[in-house]
Amino acid sequence: MNEELAELAVSGATALVSAMGTDLWQEAKTLMGRVLTQARGSRREELSAALHRQSTAARGAVDSGAVDYWAEALSQLLDRNPDLAQDVMALASLRTPERPDIAIQLNSATHSGEVFAVQRGIQHFASGPNSGDSGERP
Repeated sequence: MNEELAELAVSGATALVSAMGTDLWQEAKTLMGRVLTQARGSRREELSAALHRQSTAARGAVDSGAVDYWAEALSQLLDRNPDLAQDVMALASLRTPERPDIAIQLNSATHSGEVFAVQRGIQHFASGPNSGDSGERP
């Protein structure tokens, strides 16, 4: 398989898994269903069953194991039939419309780091005796 089709498979899988638990899930399932019509025999049944299982993904969460599963499936399908690229591209281009009522926040801390985060509110922070901050301000 060429590199472009491999990247397309990963993009399609990421879009599919990202749609789980969101308003885009029905559209993503429909698009993926079109791709699955090209699968054969037990593989089609396996992938269709996986697609129709109720999503346990939380809104905006992406399960890397699920992305890997669907990327491999799409890679195999595209390898057998490169003409599916158009359908996979439609899936990969699925995007959530901008909505002001949904905010996505990603926080990360490593090596004993701390994260203090808030959205749409006020965060109150008090330092403790072990923080090295006496609380005095110049």
